[in-house]
Amino acid sequence: MDKRDDILAKIRKCMDLARSGSEHEAASALRQAQKLMEMHQVSSVEMLAAGVGESKAKSGAVARPAKWESDLAGRVARAFGCKLIFIRSYWDVAHWLFVGVAPANEIAAYSFEVLLRQALKARGEFIATTLKRIKKSNKTRRADLFSECWVYAACANVAGPTPPEGAKSAIDAHMQLHHPSLGELDVADRNAGRNLSAKDEAALAAGRLSGRGARLHAGVATTTNLMLGG
Repeated sequence: MDKRDDILAKIRKCMDLARSGSEHEAASALRQAQKLMEMHQVSSVEMLAAGVGESKAKSGAVARPAKWESDLAGRVARAFGCKLIFIRSYWDVAHWLFVGVAPANEIAAYSFEVLLRQALKARGEFIATTLKRIKKSNKTRRADLFSECWVYAACANVAGPTPPEGAKSAIDAHMQLHHPSLGELDVADRNAGRNLSAKDEAALAAGRLSGRGARLHAGVATTTNLMLGG
């Protein structure tokens, strides 16, 4: 914990005491909180955002993620009450950033990494067994259809804990402080506007079936119950 975090923790403790049943103790704690905020120039927005964390998970793309990967990251983020940001760290690496009330952000990033590994493995197997004899453009496009339905099926029952009271306001305050302006994410959708053939529909069905076999388990360090359809 750095010095700023230590200050925020002290203010939070005072605010918790300010909600106590003792009128005298509550008033004293509130005055102390206000004094610390003034002394260290802590804004109400920064105080509200305290407790929100950011966790990174490596993307499978460098700059423009496929729609199916974006869908996976988005579904996981929503399941754990997190905001999602795509960040290109340097020329050959990009990350998804999960922003949430700790430890939800850490669990979301972990969950995404686990599911992305399974999604890529299933995609590779589908390409190797079903798409070996078609041209590259159709192979990638049809594999995307498989992956999109894999994500849909795999995430159908992903559920995190109920976010604590005030989580949304805290995350919004954090975003206002640290990520005030974000552009729209440009994703690669190779099937946009296309009429799907029977083989395309078969790829969707195969992805849906494969995704139902996905598995997600909590890490050793977490106590949160995770669910994923089996």
